[in-house]
Amino acid sequence: MLDNLIGVKPSCGRLSGSGMVPACRTLDTISIFALTAADAAQVLAVAEGEDASDPYSRAMSPAGDNFGAAATFRFGVPRAEDLEFHGNAEGPALFAQAVQQLKSLGGTPVEVDLRPFRAVATLLYEGPWVAERYAAIRGFIEQQPQSLHPVTRAITEKGIQFSAPDTFEALYKLKALEKRTRGVWDDIDCLLTPTASNAYTIAAVESDPIRLNSNLGHYTNFVNLLDLSAVAVPTGMMSMGIPFGVTLVARSGQDLPLLTLAARLHARTLPTVGATPHAPHLNAALPDDRPFASGQVQVAVCGAHLSGLPLNGQLTQRGARLMRAVRSAPLYRFFLLPGSGVQRPGMVRVEDGGAAIEMEIWELPAREFGSFVAGIPAPLGIGTVQLEDGGSVPGFVCEAYAVAQAQDITHHGGWRAYLASQK
Repeated sequence: MLDNLIGVKPSCGRLSGSGMVPACRTLDTISIFALTAADAAQVLAVAEGEDASDPYSRAMSPAGDNFGAAATFRFGVPRAEDLEFHGNAEGPALFAQAVQQLKSLGGTPVEVDLRPFRAVATLLYEGPWVAERYAAIRGFIEQQPQSLHPVTRAITEKGIQFSAPDTFEALYKLKALEKRTRGVWDDIDCLLTPTASNAYTIAAVESDPIRLNSNLGHYTNFVNLLDLSAVAVPTGMMSMGIPFGVTLVARSGQDLPLLTLAARLHARTLPTVGATPHAPHLNAALPDDRPFASGQVQVAVCGAHLSGLPLNGQLTQRGARLMRAVRSAPLYRFFLLPGSGVQRPGMVRVEDGGAAIEMEIWELPAREFGSFVAGIPAPLGIGTVQLEDGGSVPGFVCEAYAVAQAQDITHHGGWRAYLASQK
C-alpha cells in the first residue's frame, strides 16, 4: 500500500517457497508486488504450480467464483467498532471512500464482525507459531544470537517457551476460530479492510518497533493462518504524500477473481502507479479492468434460464452468477417452441432478417458446465452466440428444423417482453 503498488498475497502453497528463507514454513507464501493487477496476474500465471522441492506447494483447482467481474457482488466491511486507524485522522474518510468506490462497481457492503479474525491474528505472535520461527533459524540463532537484530531476536527467542501441549491447544483454538469465521464467506464474496491503519517514519518504527509493526499488521496477520487469499490496492493519497490502500480478502483459491476486482478498483482511484509519473507515454502501465481467467465458463441464456424464471435454478444450484445483461448481434430470429411443461424459446441464426435478442450472461465453474449442458433437451443446445458489442460467448441456440411450425416472436426482442405481452 505505502509504495503505490498492487500487492498479492497468494493462497498458501500456490507459489513455491523453494529458495525462500522461511519464517513459518506451514504459513509462508511469497508475495507479488506489481504496478498493475494485470502484471501481477501474469507473474502468478508463470510462477504458480506444485513444486516437488517444496512439500507445502500445491496445484490450485481453477474454480474461482469470478465475483470480481460480476455486475453485482457482496463485500464485507468491518463494523464501525472494529475499525482501528491507530491515530491516523485521515484513515476513516479514506476507507469510507474505498467502500463507495466498490459500491460504484456494483458491490453491496455487508457488515462483518472482525473480532474472530482479530483473535486469529493474535495467535501469530502470541502463540506457538513463534516457535516455528525459532525452528526456521534454530541453528543460526543458537550459534550466532548476536548477529540478529535485537527486536527480531527478542521476538524469536520467545519461541522456546512454548511446549508441545501449548502448540496443540493453540491449534484447537485456531480450528474453533476458523469455524466461527467460515460462515462469513456464505454471505460475502470478499472482505474489505484497510491494508495498513497508518504510516510511520523509519525513525518512529526504530524507536517503538514491536508496537508499530503490530499496528501495521492489524488487518493482515489473520490471512495466512486462515488459508485465505488477498490483494492490496492503493485507493487514495494521504496529505503527507503517502498512498492509502485497502486489502481485498477471499477464500483460498480466489486469487484471480480478487485480482479482477482489484483491477477494476485500481482503475478508479490513483492516476499513477508505483513511483511513475502520470504521462501519456506511460498509459500502458496504468490500471486496467480486464477480467482474468478463473476456471469459469460463461453461457448466454435467452429464455427460462433468465434470472427469476423457472429454470434459473439449474444455474444457481451449480454456483453460477449473473455477470451482465446483453443483446445478441442482429443475426437471430426468436421463436416460441411448441410442447408441454415449461415454455421455452428457440433462437436461430439467419442469413437475412435477423434481430438483436435480449440475453443474460451467466458464469459457472467449468466442472459444472458438463452436467448443465447434458440436461438441455433437444432441439436446444449450446453454440456460439454473437453479441451486439462484437464479442461472442457460448449460449443457447436452437436447431432450425424445430421452428418450422413455431410461433415467431422476434418482434418482442426477448423472452421477458414476450411473457409480459401474454399477461
